[in-house]
Amino acid sequence: MTYIIGALIAAYTGFIIYKKIKDFRAGKSCCSGCSSCPSKEKCGQ
Repeated sequence: MTYIIGALIAAYTGFIIYKKIKDFRAGKSCCSGCSSCPSKEKCGQ
């Protein structure tokens, strides 16, 4: 049972990291105030 829980946590963590890298490469993580940011409306929410 412990191995299953550990595997689920590791898989979820990997998924989150994958999504962050994918968004970064797509230019969706520029919340530093650039005017051309495609997701500037969502920053700070």
